[in-house]
Amino acid sequence: MQIHDRGEPLSEQSLQELEEKLGARLPEPYRRFLQEYNGGRPEPDILDIAGAPFGGASVREIFGVGTERKCGDLLWNKETLDGAFAEDWLPIADDSSGDIYCIVTKGEDRGHVYFLDYYASWEAYFVASDFDAFLQKLRAWTPEELAEIKKLAAENAAANAVELDPDKPVA
Repeated sequence: MQIHDRGEPLSEQSLQELEEKLGARLPEPYRRFLQEYNGGRPEPDILDIAGAPFGGASVREIFGVGTERKCGDLLWNKETLDGAFAEDWLPIADDSSGDIYCIVTKGEDRGHVYFLDYYASWEAYFVASDFDAFLQKLRAWTPEELAEIKKLAAENAAANAVELDPDKPVA
């Protein structure tokens, strides 16, 4: 696995300051990730989600701290999504549709990663028992999936094609 567009690795002191702001110590696998990568775009980026009617989703970006883009910043996402789901669920990543991946920071599910479906009022689906397992589940598109995407794109293009009449004025 590769992490593209990663941030400046976080020092132990920066992590402790982050944890003070969050009011919780981060689970160790996620702490290690922030210390090494501090966010970024994973490759491969597809994740199968058991029990989800859509089967799976991408992981567009794993949030970091102090990123140039607000929407990729861990604290910005925490503030922006405050109250959308349980207080001890920290948004750590997103997909290309606005859905969020969260890690549980307290309680008996501490460390678990969940997918929250924005279009289903944040319905939650279990993804992994910890952040390392979350990363290990990432995979590439299969040739069959890519063929299906190409087929759907071609069908969509054909359905939206407009035949232009060169003799008709453009409105």
